[in-house]
Amino acid sequence: MAKILVAEDERNLREGIAEAFRDAGHEVIEAEDGLAACRLVEDQVFDLVITDYKMPGADGLELIRRAAMVNEATAVIMITAYGTVESAVRAMRMGAYYYIQKPFNLEELELKADRALKHRRMMSRLAELDRREVVYRYDDIVGESPAMKRVFEIVSKVAPSNATVLVLGETGTGKELVAQAIHRNSTRRDGPFVKVNCAALPENLLESELFGHERGAFTGADRQRVGRFELASGGTLFLDEIGTMSAGTQAKVLRVLQEREFERLGGTRTIRADVRILAATNRDLEEAVETGEFREDLYYRLNVVTIRMPPLRERKEDIVPLARHFLQRFAFDLKKNIRGLSPAAIRVLQRHNWPGNIRELENTIERAVLMADGEVLEPEDLTLGGHGGEPGEERARRSSILRLPAEGIGLEELERMAIIEALKMNDWVQKDAAAFLGISSRVMNYKIQKYEITHPRWTRNRT
Repeated sequence: MAKILVAEDERNLREGIAEAFRDAGHEVIEAEDGLAACRLVEDQVFDLVITDYKMPGADGLELIRRAAMVNEATAVIMITAYGTVESAVRAMRMGAYYYIQKPFNLEELELKADRALKHRRMMSRLAELDRREVVYRYDDIVGESPAMKRVFEIVSKVAPSNATVLVLGETGTGKELVAQAIHRNSTRRDGPFVKVNCAALPENLLESELFGHERGAFTGADRQRVGRFELASGGTLFLDEIGTMSAGTQAKVLRVLQEREFERLGGTRTIRADVRILAATNRDLEEAVETGEFREDLYYRLNVVTIRMPPLRERKEDIVPLARHFLQRFAFDLKKNIRGLSPAAIRVLQRHNWPGNIRELENTIERAVLMADGEVLEPEDLTLGGHGGEPGEERARRSSILRLPAEGIGLEELERMAIIEALKMNDWVQKDAAAFLGISSRVMNYKIQKYEITHPRWTRNRT
């Protein structure tokens, strides 16, 4: 049984279509105009939408667009008395499965609806299998922003080589996923992918973990241990959070990079290291080199190719695709019939600055899917910064209202306060603050210079 929306302003035709599909065992909801249909697709998830091309309030193309915002998998059949090649092409490009001209018989419509629903079910099953696939390809990383397209470009170029790659970025931006994508697209893809979190182990244990040890090498070493460099032979070793590594361990890793050999702790036999090294950190390694906390020679050995993962607040185009990706995965894992995001929920997600990056978004969607009751995630299902989506936004909006002093204030000073407040609310990202105030980036830059507004991050970026 499928859930079907029939949007048609001609009453007799609408009721005839609805009755035919109800007789076939489907759940059918009717809409007599375009606006009513748009409200329905924003509130509910439909397996199939059958819509007229021209309707009062909103046309069929607008209905397709709004349905796709909530659930990209919704199948659409367009029917019209005004059939042209141009209108058919537009409908198909926007996602319509079929384009049927009036008059038509119900058997033809039922046949095409059955095909559209079968295709939808097949694509859903393929998507589920894809999500369970263990092999990563670089194009599996979700991202449509220019910043992520640049990441994809670098990954595609560097993956086939044996070059050492340093992945930089804040916590939760997807550094490990990029490392996995590089390995899976390399000539070492059939070898192991071994990862070590350098921040999770104290110095003595980290060295043993990396290089292994012989029996009796230290107190408690009652048997020989093979290290990660050996385990990764013929494959890739991913050193996560390498910026936390001690000076002594840094020296030994440098030797492996230079000489391609090492010894186990307490051992004398030299072991060849047939391994590609990928490293990642959320620290500023250039600054760590200047302060003496990180070896300069190791930094340059690691920094053959650098990939900088942008924080989510700088790639807001990716928030909704990522949210939908996580929603599909968790709905499948948790066996919940949740298939989309409401427009209001999308707005809440886009307004949040995501200090925890993709990891925070993933956790937010998992929690929302777990707790939600409806078929579409709503703002109240989202918990951001310890509060539900919409109420939290309202609190933030109320708390950010400028208070005018009783003694009065100059208009320019009021404008300066508004610009600073907008910058604070948008994590000091100038283009986002400009969009928030409804002005261009050029005007924002002019106002910042005029009022001599500064922020430490801007100064650091210019040096």
